[in-house]
Amino acid sequence: MPSLLPDKFIFTQSNLQAYLNCKARFYLRYVERFLWPAPALEDVQAFERDRLAGSRFHQLVHQYLLGLSAEILSRNASNDPDPRIKQWFELFTHTVSKDLSGQLWPEHTLTTQLDGFILSAKYDLLHENDQVLTIYDWKTSRKKPSKAWLAAQLQSKVFPLVLAQEIDTQTRAEKAVIRMVYWEVTEPTNPIVFEYGSSKEEQDLELITAIMREIQSSPAADFVRTDDIQRCRYCVYRTYCNRLPETAALEDYLSDTYLALEDELELLNTD
Repeated sequence: MPSLLPDKFIFTQSNLQAYLNCKARFYLRYVERFLWPAPALEDVQAFERDRLAGSRFHQLVHQYLLGLSAEILSRNASNDPDPRIKQWFELFTHTVSKDLSGQLWPEHTLTTQLDGFILSAKYDLLHENDQVLTIYDWKTSRKKPSKAWLAAQLQSKVFPLVLAQEIDTQTRAEKAVIRMVYWEVTEPTNPIVFEYGSSKEEQDLELITAIMREIQSSPAADFVRTDDIQRCRYCVYRTYCNRLPETAALEDYLSDTYLALEDELELLNTD
């Protein structure tokens, strides 16, 4: 049976996580490509402010890492209509940026092939220093999730896996150590750090490949709705599925939905 996926479909942590959260959501978004404009949260304007503020903060950090003047960028942050931008940028320049000696690749995308599938990861920053490769991910979420919860998310598996596969294709005198760091504006001096070894790489390779195979071989009938109704509160397709027409309140957007909207944001920014 031919796959329902478009030709040369690119898997990412976002669409793979969408599949694990709800197979029906993956099908509607990535197979049918439905645009279903149900608001993700009750306070749409507040959510949009958060989203845009996070985007502008990422842009400032990107410019900073490219070598633009910190003084000019700080002035731009001070002039931003959202006062959080200035605070976040000051936290960044006074904490994590001090540890970034070495080679930097901001906003860097890597793509690898696994068992014939294309898997891609876009990093906020790749940093190499003394054979240590660190993946940085800047987060502007309202509440910091637990390390155990983050470890279970596919971002924590896909990002280092793609990097490890890329390293494996290169000749190095000594294989680099890989780390992944989640830097949170809520706790800027206490980032969440994961070390990535060969045993973890093997486990993640097996898991991610199995998920991609399952998606590719599944008929339409297998893309069923999640049994976890609470996930529907944050899904833009919930009205299509006739589930929980009420939206979630912004204050209920806790760590268990930390990455739940990433595929919806991708939807908003993709033709």
